[in-house]
Amino acid sequence: MKRQLALVLSFVALALTAVVSAQQPQIQNGRIEARQATSIDREVSSFNASADPVWIGWRVPIVDGENGGCYTWNSDAEFYRGYTLDFGPFGSQTTWNRPQVAATSGPAQIEASSNLVVLARVSDGRVERIQRFGADCPIDAGGRALYWLNGITPAESLRWLEGFIGQDKGDRLSPSARRSLASSAIGAISLHREAAADAVLDRVAMNERDTSLRQQAETALGRYRGAHGFQTLRALLAQERAPERKRQLIAALGQTRETGTVDALRGFLKDEDPRVRSEAVYYFAIRGGHNVATEVRATMDTDPASDVRLRAVSGLARLPEDAAVPLLIDIAGKSRDLEVRKRAVSSLNPSKDPRAVAFLQDLVKR
Repeated sequence: MKRQLALVLSFVALALTAVVSAQQPQIQNGRIEARQATSIDREVSSFNASADPVWIGWRVPIVDGENGGCYTWNSDAEFYRGYTLDFGPFGSQTTWNRPQVAATSGPAQIEASSNLVVLARVSDGRVERIQRFGADCPIDAGGRALYWLNGITPAESLRWLEGFIGQDKGDRLSPSARRSLASSAIGAISLHREAAADAVLDRVAMNERDTSLRQQAETALGRYRGAHGFQTLRALLAQERAPERKRQLIAALGQTRETGTVDALRGFLKDEDPRVRSEAVYYFAIRGGHNVATEVRATMDTDPASDVRLRAVSGLARLPEDAAVPLLIDIAGKSRDLEVRKRAVSSLNPSKDPRAVAFLQDLVKR
């Protein structure tokens, strides 16, 4: 009986070890020091007296269908994925090198990870950098220890990250450094599966004075936040009157894949401002695909603004090649607008599709 109990306990211990390991990132050229934690601020403060910068990290569930991203290299016919924690002096891009991680064997894994890893570089009790990756992204720690925080909830992660969008966590940094941290925080917030991330992005999109951060939040709402993001962007568009702001919001709305996106964009094809129409027809073509090609062609033939007509061609060119090539060939051969025909030909030029190649060869012979 004792022997059986010992075996059961051993099995449970191994299972728990496997679970903990699965929760941690893939660290190479370094080590993980795990800590139980509930407050990120408390952990950051614990490194006040640290002589060297340290990295801390935790994981949260990621938005469905997303993988969190990971840098990739293809060297000597080997495929590498990974990130180097310290790729050179802080802020330097000149010493960027491929991380020292093992090459991936077999086909690349493109399945979405179920977790997002958030990393923060801490120096003298102050956060200098924030990074986020999919949990399956290998990390070259450069010989350092990564302090891994077990027990951080998505709510705590969001609370901590949102603090960088205001002033309370960046008062000792330059304006550009604060903006960089805020941008990184928004990027990480966007991928949190937690529904509370919607409210954070709404606040930034509606209230942030920094234009670039506000636009980043709007784009994130469209790209990652599903039906909620779609509704927020529609509400913002409904009350917006400035043409440039409407154009920016339409670009964000064009990232959504909700069923109402095409109809929402259609409503701006007749807007009085050509900048608005230009952005609307571009994303209308992309999101509507072959089903709206006739409407896009009508805009291409009738809109008085050259930029709108050209953007219509560019939108159709973004469709899958099987759909785009016949449309572009027809436009290049039949449009009465010389600039439109040129744009269609230019869009066909990179294609390896036999139909595109044959059309371009015939065009050269004329």
